[in-house]
Amino acid sequence: MSIKIHQLRYFLLVADHHSYRAAASLAARSQPAISQAVHELEALLGQALFERGRKAELTPFGREHYPAIRSLVDHHDRTLQALFDSAERKTGQVALASIPSFAGRYLPGMLLRFADSHPEISVAVEDGTAIYVQRRVLDRQVDFGIGTDAELSDELSFQPLTEDQMGMVCHISHPLAQQPGACRWESLRPYTLITNGTFRQLLDPAAVDILQSARFHVPNIVSLLALVRAGLGVTLLPQLALFGQDEALVFRPLEAPAVTRSIGLIHLRNQTPRPAVQALMDAVRHL
Repeated sequence: MSIKIHQLRYFLLVADHHSYRAAASLAARSQPAISQAVHELEALLGQALFERGRKAELTPFGREHYPAIRSLVDHHDRTLQALFDSAERKTGQVALASIPSFAGRYLPGMLLRFADSHPEISVAVEDGTAIYVQRRVLDRQVDFGIGTDAELSDELSFQPLTEDQMGMVCHISHPLAQQPGACRWESLRPYTLITNGTFRQLLDPAAVDILQSARFHVPNIVSLLALVRAGLGVTLLPQLALFGQDEALVFRPLEAPAVTRSIGLIHLRNQTPRPAVQALMDAVRHL
């Protein structure tokens, strides 16, 4: 027979209140039930815990081991509470990686609401290119990612969230900013083009020819937009990337071949998310 947690708990109640009757009242059990549990514990230990014939006074053995028993029961209770809190999505830690355009547009409001509804869940956010996001998920450095399905590994699952239109971005004073409607690919040819790798999946020969003629390649979007503001040239970006930018930049969608990209949740296939991770993924899905 093994020692049960309720036996240790009843021992502590009797020891704390120096009374089997008080312990029975606090535990909502009968006094004989409390006495039997303590006697069974003593039998398992082969040592008396309380002096016989005295008012629930601890023996030297009982006093010696009272702190360890108290620590064990408290640890048991904390562990169970932590398990239940985690299972009920009340506590936990979540790490996610996102492409910057989605992070800047959608994450602030969503995380504000999530923090209010899940105050004990901590969240770490990092951003990077679509390939970087996928790699972080594959390497298990983050719990899930938000990105595109470009070059998606077979080990990853992709669940679409939204579509993002791609287009030409230039300074408001640039000649292309003055033309209405969609921007033709051919109209980019006379101007300095700054690429950042966003359109590497495009297969249309005419568009590929334009992209390959680019004079500058700047992957970092902050640096890229700074160069466009300075008038160095034009660039091609998803519309979400311009959220929150100043009015000095103009976005024009591209004519055929028009380009859109699907943005979605990325996570490892066949792996059940932890409760806290599932809670945040659900919040992202309901943006």
